[in-house]
Amino acid sequence: MRATLRVIPSKLSSTQSPIMTISKSILPLIAVLAFTTTTPAQDTALEAQKQAGQQPYMPVCSACHHPPGMALPGMSPPLANSDWVTAAKPDRLIRIVLHGMTGLININGNPFPPPPPVMPGQGTLSDEQIANIPPYTRTASGNTAPAVTPAEVAAIRAAEKARTGMWLEAELLKIPVE
Repeated sequence: MRATLRVIPSKLSSTQSPIMTISKSILPLIAVLAFTTTTPAQDTALEAQKQAGQQPYMPVCSACHHPPGMALPGMSPPLANSDWVTAAKPDRLIRIVLHGMTGLININGNPFPPPPPVMPGQGTLSDEQIANIPPYTRTASGNTAPAVTPAEVAAIRAAEKARTGMWLEAELLKIPVE
């Protein structure tokens, strides 16, 4: 954001006063700060979850997605700056980790065609392990997004318990994430 200083005539209406002009120019900044400020306890909890997420990520995910989620071109989709990873709700991401995904996937509007990617499901991981992976992948490469709870993973695991196959992009896009 760029700050602007301007000279204001001496006869001003109440909406043209210097205070009003300055306050209007910083409203977007105030809004961002109000909605992104976290407490030290929240920061500590998220940091602990990120560290815990690195433990399953390295042996299970990094062979294809590499740390910190950059991937190898043509091998697997990148996690860094991916709209699939940074969505407000992690419902699609949790489903992909649980059951896997195959077929074409669009990352930030760019197609990533098969034969790769074929991501195998990791349903043998615990709800806590799966909940810890998104905070690691979301932040290791500079992404930001809310934390994920084991309860969220457990609820999705229960809702999708009858599923036997990998997800397709078209199916996942029907699941709201905002």
